[in-house]
Amino acid sequence: MTLKDNKVKIVVYIAVFIMFFFLFSVLYKQSSVRQIDVWVMKNIVSWHKTGLNSVFITLTNFASRPYQYAVYIFFAVIWLIGEKKWREPLVLGICIMGIRYGNHWLKNFYDRDRPVFHPVIDISGYSFPSGHAMISIAFFSMLAFLLVQNYSFMKPRKKIVYGLTGLFVFLIGFSRVYLGVHYPTDVLGGFFAGATWLFICILLYKMLQKIRIG
Repeated sequence: MTLKDNKVKIVVYIAVFIMFFFLFSVLYKQSSVRQIDVWVMKNIVSWHKTGLNSVFITLTNFASRPYQYAVYIFFAVIWLIGEKKWREPLVLGICIMGIRYGNHWLKNFYDRDRPVFHPVIDISGYSFPSGHAMISIAFFSMLAFLLVQNYSFMKPRKKIVYGLTGLFVFLIGFSRVYLGVHYPTDVLGGFFAGATWLFICILLYKMLQKIRIG
């Protein structure tokens, strides 16, 4: 596949994910979908156990702002200082900052109230789309993509890298439902919005690869 074909494929992905995000932004307001959301939340309450609560609290914390910034700074230092690379820290920085501000804007736009079915943790703010789901799929998937692109020993194992990243992101999204702070449609909407930004950042990275400095 040529570079041009690859970019066209990425643009198609972006269009598809945007479409699905807007679909969920409409569907969650429908009474039938609301009933499913509520049914899931009420049933998950019965799963709550002290040990399991601790597992999902720990997991959801890995997707919090301090952890993500720490991960970003770690790799930015390696790329900038250790390997003299600028594209990777630039694009990953744009990825994390853009997705955080984007999520804040979307939540204020849709202003959906959070569920009230015995939440395990206290949290404020609006519900749609889930910030943890949206930010995690964009940031951690972009990081996985950059690692595979930059290190030859990872390329033969890229299916494993992407598979483990996908599982991690899925569990983070599920943790938000389990902890009672998001409806399932919040998480799904967050995944589609985050995937949109992910592929925009991948497209940006491929465009920057044409630029040579020094």
